[in-house]
Parts: sequence; C-alpha cells; structure tokens
Amino acid sequence: MTTQTQTLRILVVDDDMLVLSMVSDTLQAEGYQVQTALDGSHGLQKIATCERPYDLIIADGRMPHLDGWRFIMQARAGGYKGKIIVFSAWLDEDERSRYKELSIDALIEKPLKTGQLLEAVKEIAAKQ
Repeated sequence: MTTQTQTLRILVVDDDMLVLSMVSDTLQAEGYQVQTALDGSHGLQKIATCERPYDLIIADGRMPHLDGWRFIMQARAGGYKGKIIVFSAWLDEDERSRYKELSIDALIEKPLKTGQLLEAVKEIAAKQ
C-alpha cells in the first residue's frame, strides 16, 4: 500500500445507503480514509467541520433537497479546492456542462462499470 492511498481523505456523498456503503467499503479496502454523508447538506457540514480538508469528494449528481450540482457549487463557494468526482445516472448535456463549469475532475455515469470509479480515484491519488 502506498503512502498516497493511506493519506488520501475522501468524502462520499450519496442518498442511497447501499451505494454509499458499497463505494465506502471498496475505497477503504484500498487503504483510503473515507467518510460518508447521506445528502448534500450533511456533506457541506462535514466539509465545514473537518480538521484537515478532504483531498477528494465523490458526489451523486441526483439527490433530494440539495442535488449534486448545488452541493458542489456551495462547497466551491465555501473554499473547497480539492478534487471532485461526480457519479450520476441520466445526465443530459446541459447538466454535464454545468458540472464541468464547477471544475470537477471526472464525471462517471451510473450504473458504474466494475472498477471504473476506483480507477478514477487511483488516477487522482497518483497526481497528489
């Protein structure tokens, strides 16, 4: 295990508990430090109160109350400068463009293909 994976701090935000658990478990098994939030508001609270900034946020694009785009927009407005991966189903071209304007690092469509999200995380970790 490399030092990079041991120190990479990741926040996973998704309203689906099963997806949240699966992604978290997979990343932890690879040695990443993972915290989770069940919605965008909870994610913003975690960002605001964390001792050390997250290196990466993985966020669902479609969540009730505070969707992924608004969550990321508010995180960026609040000073979050780290990496972001959005994973979501059914994004049209306008939505894709809006996410890219927020300087995200990857946009991955659900359902995830085996290893696709993990590969994107590893690429980001290698650049840290």
